Amino acid sequence: MLLALFLIDLAAGLYIFLPLVGRRNAGVKFYRLILIVTGALAICAAIAHWLAHAAVTGDAILVVLTIIVYALLRYPKRLILRVPAVLLGIAYVVAAIVTWRTATDASLAWSIAGAVSSIALLGTVNLAMLLGHWHLVVRGMPIDPLKRLTIATLISTIVRIAVVIAALFAPGVWAEVSVQQGIFFWMRAGWGLVGPLALFPMVWGTVKIRSTMAATGILYVDVVAVVIGEVLGGWLAAVAHVPV
Repeated sequence: MLLALFLIDLAAGLYIFLPLVGRRNAGVKFYRLILIVTGALAICAAIAHWLAHAAVTGDAILVVLTIIVYALLRYPKRLILRVPAVLLGIAYVVAAIVTWRTATDASLAWSIAGAVSSIALLGTVNLAMLLGHWHLVVRGMPIDPLKRLTIATLISTIVRIAVVIAALFAPGVWAEVSVQQGIFFWMRAGWGLVGPLALFPMVWGTVKIRSTMAATGILYVDVVAVVIGEVLGGWLAAVAHVPV
């Protein structure tokens, strides 16, 4: 279930933050790449749910909607694409919240906070890294989308930190995660929360001077830090039943 939780959050973040990139800036091929990646993640989440003897209906819906959106990308301004595209975004958020509640046994409010903040952090960091790499392949792309995503990573990190701090004030949580699970919590906090904050000035500095190769390299490190942090955060959330 924790593997499915991570995969759904990552897929949801990659898809939901695509509007910050813009189809005109990156081109339809970048959108197709993201849809292929998110579809593959949804399929892997379905396998993880199946191995955990959980329902895979939600994952199947995500895969079907992804295929529909992929097939209709040639009609960017038509309602026939916009409706399934919006439905797919809604389906990802709902699936993430449901998976959070099932995997961590948290309340609905904590599940919403955990899902939304995790989607935002995983999505913005990984999408920024992929877009930075896309800059190395497609020359002449505008830098503004990468700037927007870089700022979004900072905002997402601050929101995630706020959610974790709020969760630590829940009864018994601080003693549970910082003492009994101390090494894992401090690794989670150091890699997944402090790490992105520390790397932001370097990423922003390289993006401002349009050094996309340097930015992409730093974003790779950022991705590793966030993935480690969110994996540990999911496990701690299952222990404490709040999104830490």
